[in-house]
Amino acid sequence: MNLLEPWVLLRFAAGLVACLLFARGALTAQRVLRHFDLKRATEGQLALEKRIELAATFVRVGTVVQVLALVLTALGADRMSRGVRGAMCAYGVFGANEWGFRSLAVTGGVALVAGVLAQIYAFDARVRSLDLARPVAAMTLAMFPLSVLDLAVAMEFLGKLDLTAVASCCSVQLDAVAATGGGYASGPRVVATILAAAGTCASIATALFAWRAPTKARVAIAGLVTLVTLPLAGAASVLEVAPHAFEVPHHVCPFCLLRSDVFAIGYPLYGALFLAAIWGIGAGASALLARGPAARDALAPFARKLLRRGAIAWALAFALAAIPVARFAIVSGGASLFEDERSQR
Repeated sequence: MNLLEPWVLLRFAAGLVACLLFARGALTAQRVLRHFDLKRATEGQLALEKRIELAATFVRVGTVVQVLALVLTALGADRMSRGVRGAMCAYGVFGANEWGFRSLAVTGGVALVAGVLAQIYAFDARVRSLDLARPVAAMTLAMFPLSVLDLAVAMEFLGKLDLTAVASCCSVQLDAVAATGGGYASGPRVVATILAAAGTCASIATALFAWRAPTKARVAIAGLVTLVTLPLAGAASVLEVAPHAFEVPHHVCPFCLLRSDVFAIGYPLYGALFLAAIWGIGAGASALLARGPAARDALAPFARKLLRRGAIAWALAFALAAIPVARFAIVSGGASLFEDERSQR
């Protein structure tokens, strides 16, 4: 039974704890949506306000556990791949059944939403009034079914995972697709890399621009740029960074970047991208919610902190992504990794 596997058990425990914490937060959230009224000063209203503070604690802890579930998903698949025949990395584990990559995508998306929600809770804590009680409650209520969906899909994947079967190696599928894909060297790889580099620079620039004068519009734009850049940066990490890290032009596997023979550069790289996303998008979402006077007054110092952190995270991600490319350029004397592919076309 897969539940007896340590990594599977840890992933199940993390998902279950996250669901329970978000369920407790959702319980208070639905009461807020039904009964909360700032104009009233009854005992019920005061009791509900205290419950809001308690629910915020549950949701924040739930967010940490949800992000931990994402880490356990990637780390567990990477570790289990060592015991699966034919699997070089986590790709073979996720590709073992039809639910693997679906589970990873859902877990990543839910963790990102949870991280942004945590930033909104942090913003709400800085607002002296309770103007954000209803919109925050609505988002908290939506977080519970998302966590349930994540746990259900993860258990569907892990429950059907056959660790005794022969898995498909990433080099068999991904490398073959990249090798036969027309225009890979001068097409999608170059476009993705240029767009990712431009988007990263734009994310840093708009974050610093909004940091100097954090108006609602500027902060919201900075968050939007980060949201658009995130998938571009992910694509570039697969198409440009991974091949240079392994010095193989067609090796476009993001999971191999988690391996020790490339110093596990994928963990800090993807971690920096994730933090840049939650800080940048969190600042933008907070700006959209800052409608009352108290919320607008609290936005500037809060947004400055998140935007500064986001700019640093983007810069770190850019530097980490550039290391394998720069290293190959040095050891090869400036030769292009994709020169042979261009000459064959």
